[in-house]
Amino acid sequence: KMGVRVRHSIRRLWPFSQGAITLSRHESVQQAPRRWKSVIESVQRQKEMIQTNGSANYWRGYCTQSTSCVTNRKLKVVTSEDARQVTIVWKDGVESIIWMRNNCHCSECKQDHSGQKLINVGKIKFNTTVRKVSDTDDGKLIIQWSDGHNGVIPLDFLYEHTYSDLTNDFRPSSTFDQPKKYPTLDFSQVSSGKQGVLQWLRDLNEFGFCVLKNVPQEDGMVQKAAELIAPVQQTIYGVQFDVVSTPSPINVAYSPVGLDFHMDLIYYESAPGLQLLHCLKFDECVEGGESTLLDLFYVAEVFRKSNPQEFHVLTQIPTTFQKIHYQRENPVHMIYQKPIISLNHRKEITSISWAPSFEGPLSVRPEDVEPYYKAYHIFAEAIKNSAAKLEFKMVPGDLLSFNNRRVLHGRNAFTLNGGIRHLQGCYVNIDEYKSKLCYLSNHLNDKRPIKHVGNQCWM
Repeated sequence: KMGVRVRHSIRRLWPFSQGAITLSRHESVQQAPRRWKSVIESVQRQKEMIQTNGSANYWRGYCTQSTSCVTNRKLKVVTSEDARQVTIVWKDGVESIIWMRNNCHCSECKQDHSGQKLINVGKIKFNTTVRKVSDTDDGKLIIQWSDGHNGVIPLDFLYEHTYSDLTNDFRPSSTFDQPKKYPTLDFSQVSSGKQGVLQWLRDLNEFGFCVLKNVPQEDGMVQKAAELIAPVQQTIYGVQFDVVSTPSPINVAYSPVGLDFHMDLIYYESAPGLQLLHCLKFDECVEGGESTLLDLFYVAEVFRKSNPQEFHVLTQIPTTFQKIHYQRENPVHMIYQKPIISLNHRKEITSISWAPSFEGPLSVRPEDVEPYYKAYHIFAEAIKNSAAKLEFKMVPGDLLSFNNRRVLHGRNAFTLNGGIRHLQGCYVNIDEYKSKLCYLSNHLNDKRPIKHVGNQCWM
């Protein structure tokens, strides 16, 4: 009855160990590559097992405009025997089982112009049941509840927020080992309007980094570039900071020594999201000083497969990250404990924290010390020896932007030889970046999927 084709036309990314494959959900098993047939067949078996016992069962077709695509859909509405749940079984096999009373879109429950809920969840009785269900020609589900409330829920909302494993399997994710192209954009393109900004944000989402070329070599341009995305996030280093060698540095970055791979300000409870570094001056006589990048999410997934036990240890035992420095204009005392790797309920990596220079004393049970340091050092070796490392030398006018929550950065040691190496930097909050990316994608009708990275929800 469901057929042999998955008829939803959204293109999403299947994340698997051998890499990622883009598969159109209207492809049949016969059209798919051999190594993916078992995956598709498994999805189809799940469809065949869908049960339709209950009342108010009927099929209906409708056409609607969703945020993702325009598509014709067939649906079946099933009310459970105890009238506690309504199941929407879509013709393509996606199943929505939602406690709909808490997601009502009527004017009493949700304010239209702000999108905020007005519903008082404390007044909703848990044992509320469904009396009657129907759907409209314009794609809405009408529900009459036992408490007397008449609810309205758009079918698009149900489809896009399904609990079904089928749609969860299609959630796009992204890591890179070695990008096939080096993501660069000319600053004139980015500063010319929303389309250029969107391409910049798309590259950051896809690769985790992007280099803007030909940025004017003027003080404060890094902040102006950042503000094309969102207001700059102020930190203990101010609104913007200068990375230049000084006699008594308050940070090792303000000296000519090499910097191993790390994330910035990881001792913050909410570390900065994007980091921008603008090259103002890099004299030819300066030896070394190349910038280095590494996608830590990629390294961690490889590590999970090669060292599952050590990977598990790093998800359980917390590391201490700290910045305690009183001998500075703005004294700092920050300590934060968290595991290096955090997972969600699907065992997906939601965050990784790596900043060895800012680690404090380990504060754990005695029996956890040895397993922790064993796992820690194996992971450190995996980072050090990763073939996915990128290395390049910035030139004046370059602006390196990257996701500080995903991509490690560092630099090679350098010798000035009488010259100057001067970068200016700033940060942008990760939520502001995500918001701008999602808004511009919808506003400019860009239908390409936005990649799921870490604990950032890209709905």
